[in-house]
Amino acid sequence: MEKIGRNDACPCGSGKKYKKCCLDKGRESIQRMRDDSAVAKQALELLGERYPEGVREAVFGGFLGGLKKREREAVGSLSPDVQELLNVNIGEWLLTDAKIAVQGEQKPVREILLSHDDFPLTTEGIRWLSNLGERPLSVYEVRRVDPGEGMLLSDLLRPDEPDIQVRERKASKGLVRWDTLGARIVKSGNEWVLSGAVYPLAREGAHSCRSRIQRKGKGEDAGPDAFRELCGSIIREEWLRGVFAESQRAENGHNDAEKIEPPTAADFEKWADEPLPALGDRSPRKAAKTPAGRRVVTELLKTFELRDARRALKEGGNPVDFGYIWEGLGLKREMPDNIAVS
Repeated sequence: MEKIGRNDACPCGSGKKYKKCCLDKGRESIQRMRDDSAVAKQALELLGERYPEGVREAVFGGFLGGLKKREREAVGSLSPDVQELLNVNIGEWLLTDAKIAVQGEQKPVREILLSHDDFPLTTEGIRWLSNLGERPLSVYEVRRVDPGEGMLLSDLLRPDEPDIQVRERKASKGLVRWDTLGARIVKSGNEWVLSGAVYPLAREGAHSCRSRIQRKGKGEDAGPDAFRELCGSIIREEWLRGVFAESQRAENGHNDAEKIEPPTAADFEKWADEPLPALGDRSPRKAAKTPAGRRVVTELLKTFELRDARRALKEGGNPVDFGYIWEGLGLKREMPDNIAVS
């Protein structure tokens, strides 16, 4: 992405120079993120000092409680990047959803931090922690990415809600359109940001999360706290399962040769009429004639675009435009709209 000069027109379309518009907003956002990170670090340090055993029991019995013995033993052999993300996710979970034993009683960590005077959090720190705890984890689909700036996210658990524009510098450099992830979106100033914890999910894993949450939440008289706990536990479990599955595939030298390859424009007509196992041995053209079939074909096309966008991110260049497949099958290409920005 071409660097924006201080005197260039601001890309937001305001008509102002960049230095008079979003440059300052970006600096303010960075400072807020640093402040939030400092609060989280302070809170975790205080927690570890006062309740070391309670924290340890919560992590191994709660966050990692669903792992098999061999998976727990393999945590130390995960890649440094995954271990770093694991530590970030555990830290945020401790602050938002964990419970620890205090004088024989299980208490939410967030309640302990906010209600005890011996935890010297600043007023801003208390506000941030309260805000963090009010927002549950959800499953999001990336609809658009502005690398180094932010991204547009669609909540898969709440499809009727508008897409949300999120300012995020680091994660937006490694994500592409149609990626899926578990995350918590919170307000920071006048912007939406990722809280810090990120649970990258394969598309299949994201859909599994959504189905399980909808199935287990249906028919139950569950309040917001119960639904929050349900979402968080399923998203964490699916992410951890994916982490160890990916590690095992890498160890076994697994490749993606069995994946369906997208047709070239020249081969499209032939491909469109060939039965595919992924479509229940129906051809893409035939499957696209029914509502259920269109959903499956749409997911296949999103997978094509996702994989090629990842290739382009890794190797450089532009991803392939698969518009000829969407148009050839008479499918409407999903475009971001109905955006919530504040």
